[in-house]
Amino acid sequence: MPKAKKRYVDVSVADELLARLKREQSAAIAMEKYGRFKSWLRYANLKSWQGQKWHWGYVNNAGKEWHCTCGLVVAMDALAEVGGLAHLELDAAHRAKGHRSLPDFGEVVVAFIYDYKWMEELGVYYYDAFCQVCGDYVLERPGKEADMFAEIHNISCG
Repeated sequence: MPKAKKRYVDVSVADELLARLKREQSAAIAMEKYGRFKSWLRYANLKSWQGQKWHWGYVNNAGKEWHCTCGLVVAMDALAEVGGLAHLELDAAHRAKGHRSLPDFGEVVVAFIYDYKWMEELGVYYYDAFCQVCGDYVLERPGKEADMFAEIHNISCG
């Protein structure tokens, strides 16, 4: 039986969109300003997460599907394609294969950053990454180390 074809949505965030949303926020009156801010914040956060190469199911589309920050669409009732990593607390999007590289939305990857933590005493983020193929993972590593882990596994396991 052939594998189901993966579906993707365009989740890229252009600088022009952020600028337009900021202008609309500035032009809004009273409570509209808050609504416009929330709209801008949603896209600004998404662009930031993509820049950090963080994959996760950030949108629950009407309770039917998750949209990953890379654009991969995962049905809520989809069977997990990656298992055996319960201790990592992966979401449904992490357990699906077919993620695109971030921030360029390029080739499909098997290893990626799935979580992060702000290290207050250091003033930086540390990242968690794992490989869907071999199950290896790293926790709380500086960005360059987490990126290197993913790059190595995407070459050796991908």
